Amino acid sequence: MSVEALLRLSPVRAFTLSVIAVIRFVARTINLARSRALFPNVSDVFVHWSAEIKFPHHITLGQRVVIGQRCTIGAAAPIFIGDDVHLSKGAFVDTGYADITTLPPYKVIARPIRIERGVWLGAGAMVLGGVTIGENSIVAAGTVVRKSIPPNTVVSAPRPTLQSLEGLDRLPR
Repeated sequence: MSVEALLRLSPVRAFTLSVIAVIRFVARTINLARSRALFPNVSDVFVHWSAEIKFPHHITLGQRVVIGQRCTIGAAAPIFIGDDVHLSKGAFVDTGYADITTLPPYKVIARPIRIERGVWLGAGAMVLGGVTIGENSIVAAGTVVRKSIPPNTVVSAPRPTLQSLEGLDRLPR
């Protein structure tokens, strides 16, 4: 909104919109600072302030990665996330799990995760340890990925089904 348009509004509305604009600017600045603090080697990454990142030193990020609201990334083992990856609201990526074949307290087992270039994880999707998701794949909302996924594939829930994207006309990146 331009300054001229702001001045034509009522004083209370103009003040309210100005305060909202300042709050948004401060929130974006804090998000940027947090992203740079978590991943200092990557310049073009967005990490939402509500995302939970465990062991960020085990995470390797590509360029233009978006980690959305309430995402959880647990990197007890290495995680690679390629260029142009988008983790939607509530996505869960964790390398560790409990070995329930032992007596409590359960031993934690961690296996690496690799998410290739151009992958989109839908809202609430879960990626478990030992998985590789091939490039340009889509994991639909609410899907639990326990096995590796080939490139150019759509995976959906409640019953995981694989569908190839090979024959589809797609816009180039």
